Amino acid sequence: RVAITAGDDDLRGRRGRGRGRGRPERGHHERPNRRDEAIEQPEPSQGRPKRERALPSRVIQIGQAEELTEDDIRSALEVFGEIRGVVSPSRDIFLVEFSTLERSVFFINHTDNHGFLIRFISPDLNYGPAQDLPSAMATFTAKTNTSGANHVLEVNVLKPMYPITSEVLHTIASPHGRVSRIVIHNRTEEKIESLIEFDSIMSAEACKEAINGADVYAGCCTLDVKFSKAQSLNVFKNDDDTFDYTDVNPAIAASNRKREPQGPSEDNYGDRHDMGRGPGRPRRGDRNMDRSGPGPRGETMGPGGPPAVLMVHGLDSTMNPSRLFNIFCMYGDVNKIKFLMTKKGIAMVEMKNSRGADNVLNHLNRAKVLGSQISISPSKHREVVVYNSAPGILEDGSENVQVFVNSRFLRYSTEKKAAKNRLVDPSKILHFFALPLEVDEDFVLKLLEDKGCPTPTSISMHKSEVCSAGLLEFDSTEEAMDTAAIANHMQGTHKGTRYLMKIAFTGKKSMPVENYEEAKPTAAVKAKDKKEDEVEINLSRNFND
Repeated sequence: RVAITAGDDDLRGRRGRGRGRGRPERGHHERPNRRDEAIEQPEPSQGRPKRERALPSRVIQIGQAEELTEDDIRSALEVFGEIRGVVSPSRDIFLVEFSTLERSVFFINHTDNHGFLIRFISPDLNYGPAQDLPSAMATFTAKTNTSGANHVLEVNVLKPMYPITSEVLHTIASPHGRVSRIVIHNRTEEKIESLIEFDSIMSAEACKEAINGADVYAGCCTLDVKFSKAQSLNVFKNDDDTFDYTDVNPAIAASNRKREPQGPSEDNYGDRHDMGRGPGRPRRGDRNMDRSGPGPRGETMGPGGPPAVLMVHGLDSTMNPSRLFNIFCMYGDVNKIKFLMTKKGIAMVEMKNSRGADNVLNHLNRAKVLGSQISISPSKHREVVVYNSAPGILEDGSENVQVFVNSRFLRYSTEKKAAKNRLVDPSKILHFFALPLEVDEDFVLKLLEDKGCPTPTSISMHKSEVCSAGLLEFDSTEEAMDTAAIANHMQGTHKGTRYLMKIAFTGKKSMPVENYEEAKPTAAVKAKDKKEDEVEINLSRNFND
């Protein structure tokens, strides 16, 4: 109206000037000038001009939105109705699904009549190519993707020496984008095949670029990542092989709530992002789990509680699973020991329960054995996995993996056995027992010498009704540790009788004499003392000269 009024005033003034110069007044038969033609155009419509729309859909496609984020889109559109989901198939396009078709139609009509701004940006709005987000994503990908990129990745884990679960894959993939679903569909000794569905192609591309060719663990579990042709994944339950992180399925949501821990949270023996725990297995480190036997340091422990894995660093090249078991078994039952072939001097020890792992940490961490100081720490691994493939061979020729679950050397498998053990720190005095009655000190010393153990400074023996036992004193705790690692559970035959020599730490700093015969110096110590005396005499002579 303003434009037309201004044109009329200008026209009247021009007409008046024309008459003053003697020009005739224009009649109705005269051709109108271009100014009059412009005035006679219809009044422009108010609001945003309508554009050609796709068929109505619950999904809205928002284009020219490169500077916007998912939160911007969601907060701007949720005032028009409930939003089921927002995804970004490309850098400048978002797809938004309303809960009903009426809400999406209302939104488009509103924007046609009144316009629509998000952070002062006027995006391109239209109905999406399908009635739901997964179908819309598939259609959009098929039309726009020429490089083969997809929001679903095919992730193959090569050389899977450790458990790979949906939780492990989520931990790896989630830093690069929002993960919707994970499906592990095939497991073999050579590889684990899985699919990971993201909410957008951008997230999938970022994840593929970041993790392809990487190792989950050093030297193994290598990731081979490529785009999958699948457009969506079906998940019916949440477990170690499949997991739905969207919670849009009521059955899945109920399963999630059922899986939530009801007791105390896990401690430092593992968390939800690490190695897999089978369905229904108790959580490691739950201190309220039913255990038998007393717990404080220095008391005995009965069986019970979930397994726990320890990482042992700084092991000498002469150490092997059997020798490590000989030390650890004094503080709790050991299930499995595995020396890592890719990293020298490191082993994984699976204890039967977390109480045994606590005992090992309290008494053996930072101890010196076979010339090296070992460092022990809780592992986040759920278990030590032993595959049927050929084991590795250590420098001493022994296998790198050994299972002790059914070993007769376990000292805490029953309450009666556990009651016989005392939890003490390593000391320079060892207690040996279970030898035949016929053996003497010389026999014990010969056994240790043949095995290459350090020579004890003194030995004391006691014979009970059933076996021979005694004490061994060494110059240092390190020598006693070496002897325990090498000679514990030593077996053989003496005069037709089979024997088994068991060793335990006494916790004592000096050799007791009660209930034992007087401690006798060994022949080696006597020879050593004689040699020192001779050296002292020679030094004295040299000094006098």
